[in-house]
Amino acid sequence: MKREVLLLVLVGLFIFTAGVLAQEVGEVSLKEEFVEEFVEDTNFVDSGEVNSVAQINQSELPEDIQIQDIEENSIGIFEVNFTESDTQEEKKVFVVTYATNDFKKKAVAITKNVQNLFFGMAESQVISAYLETANGVQTGEDSGYVMMRDGSVTGISTTLEVSGKGKLFISVYKNGEDTGFHNLISTDGDGEIDFDLQSEDVVKYRPGDVISVYVRQSGEVSWNNVVTMVETTS
Repeated sequence: MKREVLLLVLVGLFIFTAGVLAQEVGEVSLKEEFVEEFVEDTNFVDSGEVNSVAQINQSELPEDIQIQDIEENSIGIFEVNFTESDTQEEKKVFVVTYATNDFKKKAVAITKNVQNLFFGMAESQVISAYLETANGVQTGEDSGYVMMRDGSVTGISTTLEVSGKGKLFISVYKNGEDTGFHNLISTDGDGEIDFDLQSEDVVKYRPGDVISVYVRQSGEVSWNNVVTMVETTS
């Protein structure tokens, strides 16, 4: 009995100092396996063989364990039965785990790659036209920014100067086709700025797809000094 109580204290102290490790071990179905590996690694079984590992109901503690004021959500108690290799004597130890009865999977942070594609046009235009890239290259049906990974178009913003009477649709194009995602600026509106956001997977692209921006005008308008930013998320 003394040996069992001593082992309980030693294992309990070690687990309390390793509380962070215990909380990051796999799912609930793996907790007995973790306790078994812990006991074997710390040599409490004296090179013997572990026969079984079982979690103990804290409301029905064995006589071997006397712990006061147990909070069910603070600790877990496991009984480990093993056989010593030299004497073939069957013995047991009790393992006390800290923090929770259930082992929780470590949270995995999900990161997103968000990039902005810049388009613009300085010269005055009176007809519909594709915008230029940030380095001044005219985009078109087959020219623009080539995507290098799977992702989605998640935002577009535009500022420009406009005169006359009519509307401008500043649209995201993929491989020369209108995606339906656009800014709308009207000469009758509140200003010459617009921005729109949308969820991922609405307008998706694949590696090799070409993204460009086309300004379609409606009415008698003149526009210039366009700055458009397209947000992509992958």
